[in-house]
Amino acid sequence: MKKILMGTSAIAMAGAYAGQASAAEWDLDWGGFFVAEIGYASVDAGAGTDFDGVDVLQNAEIIFTPSITLDNGLTFGVDIQLEGNTNGDQIDESFAFVKGSFGQILIGSENSAGYKMTYGAPGVYFHGVNSGSLSAYIPGLYNNDVFRGTGGSSYVEVGRNNDAQRITYFTPRFSGFQLGVSYARDGNQDTSGSDVDRNGAGSLYDIFDIGANYVNSFGGFDIALSGRYGTASLNDLAGTPGIPAIAPIPAGPATPATPATPGVAGVAGTTGTPAFNGIGVNGAGNVVALGSPSGQAAFVARGGTVINPFVPAVAGTPGVAPVAPIPGTPRIPGTPRVPGAAAVPAVPGAAGGDPEVWAVGLNLGYAGFTVGGSYAKSDDSGHLGQDGDFFDAGISYKTGPWGVSFTYSNGENEVGAGGADSELEQYMGAVTYKLGPGVAVGAFAAFADYDAPGTGSDVDGFVVGTGFKLSF
Repeated sequence: MKKILMGTSAIAMAGAYAGQASAAEWDLDWGGFFVAEIGYASVDAGAGTDFDGVDVLQNAEIIFTPSITLDNGLTFGVDIQLEGNTNGDQIDESFAFVKGSFGQILIGSENSAGYKMTYGAPGVYFHGVNSGSLSAYIPGLYNNDVFRGTGGSSYVEVGRNNDAQRITYFTPRFSGFQLGVSYARDGNQDTSGSDVDRNGAGSLYDIFDIGANYVNSFGGFDIALSGRYGTASLNDLAGTPGIPAIAPIPAGPATPATPATPGVAGVAGTTGTPAFNGIGVNGAGNVVALGSPSGQAAFVARGGTVINPFVPAVAGTPGVAPVAPIPGTPRIPGTPRVPGAAAVPAVPGAAGGDPEVWAVGLNLGYAGFTVGGSYAKSDDSGHLGQDGDFFDAGISYKTGPWGVSFTYSNGENEVGAGGADSELEQYMGAVTYKLGPGVAVGAFAAFADYDAPGTGSDVDGFVVGTGFKLSF
């Protein structure tokens, strides 16, 4: 770790008011790591996919750990881990700490005490089988509860919470033994305050963890033993409300038929009268027929005498056609009875409960050899779909700058609450060589096989790769 010691006028001024801290100075430590790797993968992920080929893996963090040790022996500081790759969790862990002869207290976004105290299978490479790291080359390995869950790791957390806002206490180590306890109000990461409604449907809250380990050496033999337990409260999911019964609708009455309207008989027309010629006597005493009104008028104008005037014809009146009868309307039947609908019962939400995780780990070392492994179990007691088991085992050997290891892991986890179990197997052999302080090179070969019955997401693949790690 690079260290920069810096005293400022502000600290000096603070010392004037706090005698115990008068000689203290901030130690602005920082460090980190960078892994650069190239690998080739051959992947079988189903029809229509092709993930084969060469790829590059990069993993990096810059870790800031400024601290100050007061004259009373207490050390205060922070640990802020900045990811070197752009992602949704740019700040990995971020917490404050205080430590002294009483032990150590952490407050902030960090893994639980049980997680931090767990030991897994020994491996010498920069990543291993007790995680989902191989998914960078073999997509699909992360499909079921691999991260922080028994689908692919013994480094488990209750409800798969990750770096939750929590408070943790570690005791001092006594004769190789150390105990740690953690509490988080909820599983939210990188947030402050009461963000989760403890009465909300599906809420995970009151997360407790306890871990312990024993680390010691006896005449050339090394031992590291760990155990942890975690639990929380989990609310039921919201159910679907019921629908009340619908009453039947009675049948409607029929509309009676209407009688027909009878027709009306026609009326016959009247016959007209013909015209009659008039008779008149002219001045010569002759009888003259008068055949039209105009002729009669002209006859009178010449001095003739009309005996019988002209009578014009009178037209007859037309008849009235008969009116046909109007048929009556037929009977209209009533509307049928509409049956009612039965009530739909409410569907309760999936039950919650008290999800639990526990794990044990053991490493035994002698003459450069280390053998060990771990076992973890998750019981969600509800709707999380995280019931499962995981174990890993391995052996490593280190001599001088060289290191070699072989590790195996097997994780089984239910696919959804109450579903069939998925299984992830991973095998990895690796070799490393330290070139100098903080500089190591290595190579590895790995195989992973993920099976998830009924999901169509089975995948397996083989990877070989090489790279280096810079630790500073």
